[in-house]
Amino acid sequence: MMNIILTAARYPGWVLLLLGSITLLALTRLPDLRIEITAEGMMINNPPAIAEYQRTMDIFGSENITVVYLQDPALFEPENLAAIRQALQAIEAIPQVTRTVSLFSVRYLRTVDGYIYTDPYLKNIPDTEKAASAMMQAALLNPLIDRNLLSRDGSVMAINLFFDMEDYHRGFDEEVALALDQAIKPLQQRFRHVFHLGDPSVRKGISEQIRSDQRLILPLALVVLVVTLGLTLRHWLAPMIPLLTAGMSVIWILGLMAVLGIPVNVMTSIVPALLIIVGSTEDIHLLSEYQAAIRKGKRHLAAIKLMAKYMGIAIALTFVTTFLGFLSISLNRIDLLQQFGLITALGLAMNFLVTITLVPACLQLTRQLGLEVLASTHYPFASFTSWLYRQLSHHRKAIIGSILVLMAVCLMWATQIKVNNNVMDYFDPSSEIPRQANSLHQNLSGMEALSIVLSGTQGTFLQVPYLEELRRLQDYLEETGRFDKSFSFSDFIAVVHSGIDAEWPGTIYLPARNEVVKEYMSLLDHVNAAAFVSADYSQARILVRHAISSSHELNQAVDEIKHYTEQWIDPTLDVMITGSSYLNSQAVDYMADGQARSLLLMLLVIFLLVALLFMNLKAGLVAVIANLFPIVVLFGVMGMFGIALDTGTAMVGAIALGICVDHTMHFMVRYQRLAKNTGSASDALVQVVQQESTPIITTALALATGFATLTFSNFPPVTLFGLLSALVMCLALVGTFVLIPLMLQNTRLISVWDLLSLRLRTDVLDKCQL
Repeated sequence: MMNIILTAARYPGWVLLLLGSITLLALTRLPDLRIEITAEGMMINNPPAIAEYQRTMDIFGSENITVVYLQDPALFEPENLAAIRQALQAIEAIPQVTRTVSLFSVRYLRTVDGYIYTDPYLKNIPDTEKAASAMMQAALLNPLIDRNLLSRDGSVMAINLFFDMEDYHRGFDEEVALALDQAIKPLQQRFRHVFHLGDPSVRKGISEQIRSDQRLILPLALVVLVVTLGLTLRHWLAPMIPLLTAGMSVIWILGLMAVLGIPVNVMTSIVPALLIIVGSTEDIHLLSEYQAAIRKGKRHLAAIKLMAKYMGIAIALTFVTTFLGFLSISLNRIDLLQQFGLITALGLAMNFLVTITLVPACLQLTRQLGLEVLASTHYPFASFTSWLYRQLSHHRKAIIGSILVLMAVCLMWATQIKVNNNVMDYFDPSSEIPRQANSLHQNLSGMEALSIVLSGTQGTFLQVPYLEELRRLQDYLEETGRFDKSFSFSDFIAVVHSGIDAEWPGTIYLPARNEVVKEYMSLLDHVNAAAFVSADYSQARILVRHAISSSHELNQAVDEIKHYTEQWIDPTLDVMITGSSYLNSQAVDYMADGQARSLLLMLLVIFLLVALLFMNLKAGLVAVIANLFPIVVLFGVMGMFGIALDTGTAMVGAIALGICVDHTMHFMVRYQRLAKNTGSASDALVQVVQQESTPIITTALALATGFATLTFSNFPPVTLFGLLSALVMCLALVGTFVLIPLMLQNTRLISVWDLLSLRLRTDVLDKCQL
């Protein structure tokens, strides 16, 4: 490490040429970078579960629809229905739309005077209020329409849309959303509420928020970094070097994402801001060490050598721990978090390479240009931290005991944390899309879906008893009160039979004999029921609509369904539950598990690194406790204030641990060096507190304010991530300047390099004596 830094200082021109060339090459690839939002990214990365989901979609078609929502008390006035039909024609003309389902297309099966009529409900627009009311009541008898295409009071109508997803391409969502906006625009001027809601509009909304975030957060993070470093390091050139290293690493990682075809999504969109925030920390330590050597009267090259000697090992260790902190997030089985952890870790590796070469090169160039990157001799935090250490030393046991009690209390609160994983969490509850989703839930059925698939043998669901099994399970779903609506092949056959049989007008009922079901399906095209039953009638799907936003509640509801089917559904039928919302909710268990594994892995790495580095188990334990403190308090705060563990907050623990350990490494490496020179642990601690106060507190403030800029994000999970990360950065100072010094009192650390050096000197003396 020392040789790399010194080589970069000797050849600054070549360093800038090489780094600049790579940066220009990366810039040329940025136009290929794309934004991509998929529901699958939030699902658990469980191949068998995803395969089951995909098989279900292949057999029955997609469970996800886009709804055109129309609300007005006068919907069924003739001129309004004519306007809706005209808008429907415009919607059907959109190239991406493959099918629409509405009162204008669903067939009204009925028998009149011995004749069977199959025209759609609204083939002819009613010309009187009485006719419109009669048609509305007839439609609401149909379970495939009630709370699906029409609200029970008749004031809300829906048009369900299906798209050709095989033609999905870059810009698909924007094209579809824009075309739908144009098609329904005349209706928005006529009715009280008109909107479209589905995957394209949700993905478009998220993409717009990502672009908005990039326009706001990146410049804000840059400004905050410049101001923070300028005020603390007290030189206008000091912030420029960290900005240069962070800027290069941001361009490099975005260029790499473009080359590898990795899209920008909800989580990777914050990587540039993180690199600006986190990537500046090692620059600060290098610059502070260089400045300290210059103030002591060292010449320029000697100062760079001392910087390389004293900081080389420290920044290498801090890079490893920070890198592993982010990389550990990729252990999670949710694609969004895996991609985020991997991309951020690679970005930090790039930032480290840029830092250890560009910082010494810039210091050399500024010297050659007659500029000095040197702050005043004032240490803004040294006097306070040394005073604080002396005061706390008088109550060492009481302070450590109090902190341990606080950690125990926070651990109790941490047990109250709930885990959640829902796409609506990406929007502020008061924003447009959640409001639209709530309107859909209140008046029709929620936009979330489950598929309950029952499997038997060929022809099973052409038999009435098994259709009754479907009906029984649907009745149970209705009784739970958790779900909005369910649809099945049983509903389809009941509608057909009651319309043709007409024995009990005004009711929907199943036939009594299997032969009748077979006769209906031999006359009707299977495609009409393809969404509910397989071609060989061995499998049937109950499609369930809901608006359950809590992953915990949805998992609990599904467990209850499974328990019910095990007890009450015919044992010859296999029951399988899948669906995008369920796969998302299943991911919460793996989210919590991934968080625990990431933290345990990081704590183990910290313990082993520090214990092996200093050949002292106590040193490893000190490092673990000091870094565990902010994490435990973090989870206590989350439990106390009801902050859920989601795709945003799930990252905080591992990231914070990876960053906070940087302070520990710098503190303990300097302490080991000074303790060796002074021979007194107490004197060494005072000096460490004084000398490390400026770089560590400066770094912590830069990180805290940098993370605080993420609170301006349009994504609530990212906002909470920024707020909680800023809190942890401040708590880390307590671990560094309170816990570590108090626990290290009367402890002298000897590093592996000291032992090797001592052994070498001993061998030389022995040989001389011989």
